[in-house]
Amino acid sequence: MSKVEFNTKNLEKCICKTCPVQAESSCVKEKNIKVQEMMEENMMPEPEMVPGLYCASGKAACSDLDTAKMCQCNECPLWDEYDLPEGLPMGYYCRDGEAQ
Repeated sequence: MSKVEFNTKNLEKCICKTCPVQAESSCVKEKNIKVQEMMEENMMPEPEMVPGLYCASGKAACSDLDTAKMCQCNECPLWDEYDLPEGLPMGYYCRDGEAQ
């Protein structure tokens, strides 16, 4: 397993924005708007601004996620690309921290 880099390429592949865990989060919705605006201006947001790519950045800054819902990390293109099933934690990076 290699470390997941926090970069534009991986941010574009990330499927956290469709994850049931953060579907009802108002914090995530606000952050997604700001991130989208920055990306449209070709600016890379700082990890704490991004509600996603948790496998690279670690635990979520938003406290209103619903981790009782099913995580979809195993459906993400980064899951296989970085061999994440071989590392820890195994999913729920938004709750448990970045992939090691």
